[in-house]
Amino acid sequence: MVVRAPGGGYGDMLRPPTTPTPVRVTVLAFALLALLFALATVHRSLAAKGSLGAVAFFAAMATACALVAVSLAARRRWAPYPAYALAGLLAAASLGLFGAITIVGLGLFAWVTVALNARSSRDWFGRRGRLR
Repeated sequence: MVVRAPGGGYGDMLRPPTTPTPVRVTVLAFALLALLFALATVHRSLAAKGSLGAVAFFAAMATACALVAVSLAARRRWAPYPAYALAGLLAAASLGLFGAITIVGLGLFAWVTVALNARSSRDWFGRRGRLR
């Protein structure tokens, strides 16, 4: 049985800090979007009347969402910027549809903006050391 000293000690320096909850939820959201866009890519490529442009668009969006999810999970310093850009792109694209998809697009953009600007998220991306 391993017993650690209270108050951290040397063992906390070897273990990476836990991912803040807002970042976890954001990674999960972009991973889910990557999965949905990948499924849309497969569906459009197998459809009898599917256009090549739609397949290329869905493949590019799946790749972009996967890149954002992986970079956020890997704790890259630059990771929030592509997340802001992609969420803004999805929100702007959803504005022309006026309906539930618009609410989802704007909600994703609002969530990414608030979640990645939370103090715990900024500290987690900003420092490589132990959180205090």
